[in-house]
Amino acid sequence: MQTYIYKLTSDRGGAPCAPPSVGGHPLLTLSICKPAIRRTAQPGDRIVGITSRALANREGYPLGAAIYAAVVSSVLDPQDYYSARGEFRSRPDCIYIFRRATGTLQHTGRTGLHADPAYATSDVGRYPYYRNARTLLCEDFRYFGSQAVPIPKRLSNLIVIANTLGQGHRVVEEKSSLHPELDALFKSLWKLPTSYTPVRVEGEAYGHTPRRASSSELTRKTR
Repeated sequence: MQTYIYKLTSDRGGAPCAPPSVGGHPLLTLSICKPAIRRTAQPGDRIVGITSRALANREGYPLGAAIYAAVVSSVLDPQDYYSARGEFRSRPDCIYIFRRATGTLQHTGRTGLHADPAYATSDVGRYPYYRNARTLLCEDFRYFGSQAVPIPKRLSNLIVIANTLGQGHRVVEEKSSLHPELDALFKSLWKLPTSYTPVRVEGEAYGHTPRRASSSELTRKTR
């Protein structure tokens, strides 16, 4: 088991996505944002998303606090999560559609979320492999949003990570000395009731639009 820790620069319901459940079990998904985590996480792994300074300054979130924590239940490939007739079609982050006839992924156009094509490479990757189009499903989670929960002071090593982590993510192995502190954090968060993300998401899941490659960069990539 591994635990992935990263900072959220935006929290608008697209990543993570955990809308209120109607007639079913609550479910948190990560299908866009953090492609490096989505490519490698396995069932049983844990994820913790904490507030960045940008999010704290812009929207008043408590700094270095847990916005959400989740345990990965299963992993879906694009033909399953983005199926035109699949069970996930109504979820706010199911913004692509898998065309079985061509094996391609296209933005649905039904939402403004990541409608800019610049997001596609990070979200799903490139045809024909779509290496980033891997969705993490988490049935066991706690989401707090703007009421993010500060890391308890006794978990001093985790607080250091929360303060020093950059734009990437940190992977903590089960044998790591940090593992007991993470266990304690999850135990404390699971004593609290979860909240949910919006049912509809129109804004971007990231706080920025990915940089487009320049013509010279594209030329170098094709050589």
